[in-house]
Amino acid sequence: MIDTGLLEEMGFSQNEAKCFIALSKKSPMTGYEVAKTAGITRTMVYDVLKRLERKECVQVIEGSPKMYSAVNYKDFIHTTRNDYGKKLDALEKQLESMTRISDRENYVFNLSGKAQMIEAFKKAILESKREIYLSAWSQEANLIADELQQAHERGVQIYAFSFCELPFSFGIQYTYNLENPHQKFPNRRLTGVFDRKLLIMGEGNEKIEEIGITTENPMLMEMAIDQMLMDLILHCTLHHYGYLQGASDVDHYNKGVQRFFEDIHMYEEIPKRLDQ
Repeated sequence: MIDTGLLEEMGFSQNEAKCFIALSKKSPMTGYEVAKTAGITRTMVYDVLKRLERKECVQVIEGSPKMYSAVNYKDFIHTTRNDYGKKLDALEKQLESMTRISDRENYVFNLSGKAQMIEAFKKAILESKREIYLSAWSQEANLIADELQQAHERGVQIYAFSFCELPFSFGIQYTYNLENPHQKFPNRRLTGVFDRKLLIMGEGNEKIEEIGITTENPMLMEMAIDQMLMDLILHCTLHHYGYLQGASDVDHYNKGVQRFFEDIHMYEEIPKRLDQ
């Protein structure tokens, strides 16, 4: 007999599956014949056949004796597929409603590895509707350039900051255009804020063990935006007042920044970054 496993995975009991398979192989049959062919007791078969009738996969032929026939398998598959599709659509709406009112914004979720981080970025970019704040390096920007292009073409405003030249020209860009900055700055952190509803942050350099994150927490999103704004303010200040005039490499950049800090009397005991 054909294995009943697939039907059981679809919600059939084992006896229902046995009877449906028996009738699919030979129809019509009396209840007695179904019980004998399917290998179940006569006392159980009529209850099983009633359940199959309610599932719309068995038809009853009135008479004396009453007979039973399996519906055409193509009709069964079509009906079942539509039924499951409607149930999945309803489930999707319920889950979407539940997600909206959940407290996801209170949590930070880890991203395991660069590949998962890049996939999260691509998904967030494709779902963005208004604006994207992006801090990126050329290597990682290349991996999400197509999705950014699509977002730009549908009217999403993109604000991008980078130490190196980016592989696209659209959006509002603030870049130092330094040559090979990753040689002196091994960290290549990729940060994105999408519609001020989602923050994704992670490390692009696979040699650095750093866990990426994604969160809907408003405070963390504002902190990420503030960090990018400070980068933009420093970028504009250094260029406007000539501290980076002609600078094209990391050494020139560092010297220009140092001169600026000296001129504004930056405190020597200012807190250091973790990597300093």
